[in-house]
Amino acid sequence: MNATTKMLVAMAGLLAALVLSAPTVRAQEDLASADPSIVVAPAPQTVAPEAVLKMVQEKDPGIALVDTQPFDGYAEGHIPGAVNYPWVMRVKTFPISLPRNKTLIMYGSCPHDTDDLVRQLAEYGYTNIKVMDGGWYEWVALKYPAAGNGENPSSHPAVAQNAAPGKTDKPAKR
Repeated sequence: MNATTKMLVAMAGLLAALVLSAPTVRAQEDLASADPSIVVAPAPQTVAPEAVLKMVQEKDPGIALVDTQPFDGYAEGHIPGAVNYPWVMRVKTFPISLPRNKTLIMYGSCPHDTDDLVRQLAEYGYTNIKVMDGGWYEWVALKYPAAGNGENPSSHPAVAQNAAPGKTDKPAKR
């Protein structure tokens, strides 16, 4: 075999490999479009607590604050004006009680729980969602206004369980 023949055989082999792998790639793409849980949704945008405070103070009509803590955590303390939509509820039916015509600003005591809820809401077409950086812990650490049954935000159960003994009443960051 001369060099030209070897090169032609090598190119033919490469072309054959590409042609044979194409159905596998197409099948993966088809599966991803048939089952949305396979496709990883892009991470939602984040918003700084300072920006959220400004929106709350200005009573921005284009946002809805969504606290994702369980009911008892929300009752103890939350951002004034926030509605409670606990991540544990799991979105199972539609319609749901959150507005579609506003930017949902979500926060909770655990960022992973909020991320899970954001992913579920995306399956129902809620794409205008932002997550507050640091969640409830950061809001409390900054000593921003809070509503709820707790006398001060540092008495919130989620904050208390993460505070180290003998330390200040500021929440521990995860």
